[in-house]
Amino acid sequence: MKTIKLKYIMIGVVVTTLISCKKDFLNLDPNDRITTENFYQTEADAVAAINAAYQPLAGLYNLMWQFGDIMSDDTDTGGGGGGDGASELELDNFTVTPFNSNLSNYWAQCYLGIQRANIAIEKVPTVPSISESVKNRSLGEAYFLRAVYYFHLVRLFGDVPLYTNPISLEEARTIARSPRADVYTQIIADLRQAEQLLPNTYTGTNKGRATAGSAKGILASVYLTLGNKTEAAAKSLEVINNAGLYGYDLWDDYGDNFKLENENGKESVFEVQYRSGGGQWTFFGGGQVLNTFMGPRAQNIVQSSGYGFSVPTLDLFNQYERTNPADSSTIRDERRRPSMWMPGDKFVSGPINYTQPASLVGSPNGFNTKKYFIPITNLTGDNGGWTAAKNIPVMRYSEILLIYAEAAGPTLGKQYIDRVRARANLNPLPAGLSDAAYLAAIYKERRLEFAFEMHRWFDLLRHPNPNYFIDVMRAAGKTNVAAKHRFMPIPQSERDINPNLTQNDY
Repeated sequence: MKTIKLKYIMIGVVVTTLISCKKDFLNLDPNDRITTENFYQTEADAVAAINAAYQPLAGLYNLMWQFGDIMSDDTDTGGGGGGDGASELELDNFTVTPFNSNLSNYWAQCYLGIQRANIAIEKVPTVPSISESVKNRSLGEAYFLRAVYYFHLVRLFGDVPLYTNPISLEEARTIARSPRADVYTQIIADLRQAEQLLPNTYTGTNKGRATAGSAKGILASVYLTLGNKTEAAAKSLEVINNAGLYGYDLWDDYGDNFKLENENGKESVFEVQYRSGGGQWTFFGGGQVLNTFMGPRAQNIVQSSGYGFSVPTLDLFNQYERTNPADSSTIRDERRRPSMWMPGDKFVSGPINYTQPASLVGSPNGFNTKKYFIPITNLTGDNGGWTAAKNIPVMRYSEILLIYAEAAGPTLGKQYIDRVRARANLNPLPAGLSDAAYLAAIYKERRLEFAFEMHRWFDLLRHPNPNYFIDVMRAAGKTNVAAKHRFMPIPQSERDINPNLTQNDY
C-alpha cells in the first residue's frame, strides 16, 4: 500500500474543499480545473478519492499516543521539562481545557476523514468507467474509514456531530451534536456494510487496505466497547474461524510485529501506512513521528536524536512477570524487550554502540518506549528525514483472540488468552478463576500485549465498573481525575465557528 498513501492527497484536498463552491460561480463551466463534476470519470479517480480518505489516519495516529497512552497509567509525558509538551501535560495531569491544540487536531483529522469518506460514498457509484470489484471495494473502504473516524470521536468526546453525506462549510458551522447511541448505530451499520463489500485479502501494492477481516475485527471491538459481549464474541469468533481465509496468525516472536519487513504481515488486521516525510517533522504529513518523539531523550540512535516523550511508568514496568519478583533482570515476559527500553539494554549496529542509561531527562527510571524504534543507521532513502516509514498498528490478530477471550468468558475463552500468553513465554491462567479475577487477568493481558499501541485509556473507560478509570488513575497518582474526564471538552476553536456545539463538563 506504500504506493497509495499520498499519491492523490492533493486531489483529495481539492475534492473535499470544492463541495462548498457555488455551481454558478462566474456562470462558467470550469473545464480547465478539477471539480466534483468533472473529476469522477475513471476507476483511477475513484481509487484516488479513497486514498485521500485514508490520509487523515496518518495525522490521527501521530497524535493518538497523547490520548491512548499518556492519559492512562501506562506512560507519562516525559520530554525536556519546563514548557516542553505543555498540551500533553494537560492531558497527563487532567487539567485539559477546550483550548488544547491536541484536542482540536484530533477532531479536525477525524472530520477531514469523514468528509472525504462521505464524498467517496456519494461519488464512486457515479463513476462511469469502473469495474464492479473496484467499486465495491472502494465503497467498503469508505464505509470502514467513516466508522473508524466516528469510533475515535465518540469514545473521546461522547456526543458528536453526525452526518453521512458531504456537507458545505456553511452546514458545518451549524450542525449540532448527535447522541452517542445514534453515532454508534451508524458505526455498526457502516462496518456491516464494509464487511460485505471488502475483499478478504490483497496482493502487491494494495496490501494494507482495509479488508473484510479488518471490518469484522473493528466491529467486534465496537461491540465490546458497548458491553455487548454476545455480539463481540460472535464477531471475533467469525474472524478466528476464518483466520486462514484472511491470512491471520500470530508471529512466533512477539517482536516480529514491529519490524519494518513485517509490515502488513500475518498478524496485522489493520495498520496505518506511513512513508518518510523527510525534512522537519510534522504530525500531518506522510511520515510517522513516534520514532523521534519517543526515542530516548537526546540519545543519537534515532533521527535528530530522541525527544523522550511518552515515558513508560514504573507501574507498567512492574506488571511484567518475573521468575524472581525482586529482580527486574529476571523478567520472563518476552514482550518487555521489544516494547520498552530499560537501563542496561544495548543496541549495537554499525557505528552505534548504545547502552540505555539509568536515567534521562524526563525519564528518572531510565525507561523509554521502544516499539516504534528505527535506528538512525536504517533511516536512509525513503526512511530518511525526521519522520519514519514505520507503520502503526491499529488492530492485531492477538486482539481478536483477546476480544473473544473476554467476551466469551472463561469457559470458552480461556484457551485464547492462554495462546497469547504462551507466545509471551507465560504459563496458562489458573483454572477456576472467578468472573472478576478472569476479567482482571484479561485487562492485565491487554495492557502488556498492547502496551504503547494506544488502547489502554479506552480500555479503562469501557470497563463495566463506571468508576474503574477513576480508581486506576488515582491509584497511579493522578488525583485530578474525575467522572467528567470520561469525555474530553469540545475544542473551543470548533465552538467559535459553530454556536450549536454544546460543551462537555471540564
